[in-house]
Amino acid sequence: MSSNKVYKYENPSSITILKWKVKPGFAVNQVPFVLFTYRENNTDEDNDKQHSSNAEQKYKITKSGIIIKKLLKQTGDHVETNDQLFEYESCSHPTLMKDLCAVCGINISKFDSVEQRKITEKTNVSMVHSIPELRVSKEIAEDLGRADEERLLKYRKLVLLVDLDQTIVHSTNQNIPNDLSKEIFHYQLYGANSPWYHTKFRPYMNEFLEEISKYYELHICTFGARRYAHHIAHLIDPKCKFFPKDRILSRDEFFDPRSKTGNMKSLFPCGDSMVCIIDDRIDVWNYSPNVVQVKPYICFNTDDINAPEKLSIGFKNQLLKTKDIE
Repeated sequence: MSSNKVYKYENPSSITILKWKVKPGFAVNQVPFVLFTYRENNTDEDNDKQHSSNAEQKYKITKSGIIIKKLLKQTGDHVETNDQLFEYESCSHPTLMKDLCAVCGINISKFDSVEQRKITEKTNVSMVHSIPELRVSKEIAEDLGRADEERLLKYRKLVLLVDLDQTIVHSTNQNIPNDLSKEIFHYQLYGANSPWYHTKFRPYMNEFLEEISKYYELHICTFGARRYAHHIAHLIDPKCKFFPKDRILSRDEFFDPRSKTGNMKSLFPCGDSMVCIIDDRIDVWNYSPNVVQVKPYICFNTDDINAPEKLSIGFKNQLLKTKDIE
């Protein structure tokens, strides 16, 4: 038995439908919304017959956030009061981009706080590395996760999460001697007046990525900021052969600023059995058995500039400065 609801025609006048403006599967996301055009039917009192007047009018509804499933009246049909016009279902808002439903287009901020909380609790899985604002329901996440697993199995691949700093590169924002290797990249991330960064690739990194990409789908997972992560990815892989932009996860997208495990259930909703990780630190993964710990690569006289404990210290210092000002 269908669980769809039925929308009825409520106006007192008899009408003839001229043209529908919607079809099954259409999402109504704004009000008022023009459902169809029509003409009113006039009754000929002499022979008690109906005929349509010439004036074309628009029939509008004030119900949004619904998906039309089936039209119960067709073009040319006469419609009387309480006649059924269409079947519909209320949108469950399974995919959100910030506060906007990606299915029906309605802004959930228009709802009361209780309804908003219900929707956000159901739609709480962020699956795209670089777009944490895009959230889907658990059911959709699992469907997408299974589709990803099937795709990987079809191509006989697994997933490899690759750390950047001290794993495949080493970076510093301190001054370095001019006579160091020419293989060092020098760049500014935030404009001409911002600090200089210097990065060197780990020896044989390119050969490693070339070979390992035959067996793994590669993703970057780094405590570096988004701009840093994408810049390093471009230096390593300017043609996005190994690291497409949608497979780069930076600290700006982390749910937990001190751990890399917080995003795992969202990125891999069906489990991490097909996921391998290379990192110079195992503690930031809560000592997960999926991690292959590598010897830290150090080129400069500095440690990891993006280590989470450094970020925490920076946050605490900023907090202390704020308290001093107060």
